[in-house]
Amino acid sequence: MHARRWLTALILLPILFLALFKGGHFFFILLLLVINGLAEWEFLGMFQPDVDTPRRVKAIILGSVLLLSFCTAQRATTLCNPSGPLFVLVGILFVLFLFYLVAYSHLADLSRDLMANVLALLYIPFLLGHFIWLRYLNDGQWWVFWLLVVIMAADTGAFYCGRAFGKTKLYPEVSPGKTWAGTVGGTLAAVLVGVALGRWALPGLSLPALGGLALLLALVGQLGDLFESMLKRQAQVKDASEILPGHGGMLDRLDSLLFAAPALVYARLFFLG
Repeated sequence: MHARRWLTALILLPILFLALFKGGHFFFILLLLVINGLAEWEFLGMFQPDVDTPRRVKAIILGSVLLLSFCTAQRATTLCNPSGPLFVLVGILFVLFLFYLVAYSHLADLSRDLMANVLALLYIPFLLGHFIWLRYLNDGQWWVFWLLVVIMAADTGAFYCGRAFGKTKLYPEVSPGKTWAGTVGGTLAAVLVGVALGRWALPGLSLPALGGLALLLALVGQLGDLFESMLKRQAQVKDASEILPGHGGMLDRLDSLLFAAPALVYARLFFLG
């Protein structure tokens, strides 16, 4: 498992960093659309395994439209413009509600179907879109790069510290494998890597600011991990899929980032200017 985990990372990380640093906004957003499509497919598959492909594709198309609405942000100095995504989200919800109203007599479990589609929208493309807001900054590629590395450090530190020292379970009802030792180890790894890397990647930030942001991302990211574990427990699956050997599914790799990206956006907006 360890070999497959590292091999998958060694293959995918160069693609990600090339899209981030060499591909410009277009290829970065294209990569996010692919990631969003895979994650939504996995999510709907967990909660609607019997739903046909056209209905899943419909949901992914609506999610992609919502994700693209984050491109309405002004580039350079403006961090975010929430009016575009909110306007599109309301429109998509009306489309969904109209669809379910028309299809009411043909759906055996309308409430489960509707809630899965609405949660898929709010959980994946709506949160994932915050990466676009970060990338649109003048130094946005470095903010995204720093965020990714901090979360990877937190995940790696939690994984290995938990295996080596973990005895006391963190929240066994949701995730039996997570321990307090893993949480502490992941948090310390995130802060150390965030400060060290930030001195080079984000030289305009002070050491306390870097440490505080890294601590925030580590804690919020682990909440995101627990939230996805809760969803998988409800769906009675171990991993969202097996598309990424050693890691599980795309959603299993996104869980921390979906919570961490909005946290970084709003921390930068309200506390760093």
